[in-house]
Amino acid sequence: MAILKGKGCVLQQTISSTLTDVAQVMSLSVSGEASDTFETTTLGGVVFKTFSQTGYSSPGTVDAELFFDPALAGHVAIVALISTPADCVWKIKYSDAGPSSLSFTSVGTSLDQTIVMNDGIKAKVKLTRSGAPTRA
Repeated sequence: MAILKGKGCVLQQTISSTLTDVAQVMSLSVSGEASDTFETTTLGGVVFKTFSQTGYSSPGTVDAELFFDPALAGHVAIVALISTPADCVWKIKYSDAGPSSLSFTSVGTSLDQTIVMNDGIKAKVKLTRSGAPTRA
């Protein structure tokens, strides 16, 4: 069993039909991916609640923390997804020899910036995913 390092993982964004590395990424978080359920507990049921599958799955979100440069072309492209909302194809390339990857489409983007003394300007980017991700 291989334990992959975070170092070497890359987040890519489609800019002008080309997957382009997002610069200065410090961390990535893929969360909220789940099969959907609904509660099926009845009044005559047992103590524990019961659930059933809906047949759908939620794609979740991808969060990235990065050192933010408002003049950097890739960061400008992220901001553009907020001012001019559009679907965007992204890819996370893992650090293995393959490399393995996770491709997905975002339909919503948010950006929070942090500017403090004695630190670089940072941003947290949240990408709301839609549809089935592709794992390779």
